[in-house]
Amino acid sequence: MRSLSLILTVLLVSAHSFSQSVATSNTEMSGIKFRKCSYEFSSNEFSKKIDFTLPLPSENAVLQTICEALLMGEYDNGTLEQDLKDELASYIADRKSDTTKAEDYNETSWSIAPVFVGGGYIAFVSSFSQKFASEVAPAPMWGDKCAVFSMATGKRISEDEIFDKVGEHNYIVARKLYSTLCKILKRADDGDNVDVSFLFNDNFYFTGKDLIYKYGSFEMYHTSGVTELSLPKKWLKPYLNVDGPLYQYWFGEKK
Repeated sequence: MRSLSLILTVLLVSAHSFSQSVATSNTEMSGIKFRKCSYEFSSNEFSKKIDFTLPLPSENAVLQTICEALLMGEYDNGTLEQDLKDELASYIADRKSDTTKAEDYNETSWSIAPVFVGGGYIAFVSSFSQKFASEVAPAPMWGDKCAVFSMATGKRISEDEIFDKVGEHNYIVARKLYSTLCKILKRADDGDNVDVSFLFNDNFYFTGKDLIYKYGSFEMYHTSGVTELSLPKKWLKPYLNVDGPLYQYWFGEKK
């Protein structure tokens, strides 16, 4: 019975012009072992590509908690490869007769990758994009979602925790981000006439030297593709919460 089911699945895939590929590999970063799982399938209706690099499933409850937050309930890191295969099988089984026109074609991709491990923290960037063939379809959507987690608790670090509560200081930091943006774009800095608070979007990660902010397609539509702004450690020191995780990681001292 299982062989018959497999044959039918293969025939369905062939009849509806499907292609699929799965690849897994292991890597290591700062002593943490990761599994890279790449999965892609496409048809004449759409294509979907997933590329996840996540900590290996283990007895480490904190890392498992972090993975659950990154996967947002869509998949289970412990059964990720099988979940992806089941998703395709379900799509084939539920699929109705093909009446899709070429202009309805769309493609999506989702990737998750670690970008920093150090000081008891681990940072990931999750990238998503969706494109449509039709001229009347919505504009392409894309964006990067950053998250920094404590490796002691699995808790995500928020913007409110890293900056002090002085409103003037928050404005200075936002102005610095805007000034950096203007330099990248090689245009005049008119930040005094702009509400620069939109640059504080709680979408950041940090390394041993910088704080990096990421922005999506709708946030930075006017910036000709600029999606990342960074602020250096030394410059940021006066504006950080001295009891917060970033100040303690970078400087490890009190004022």
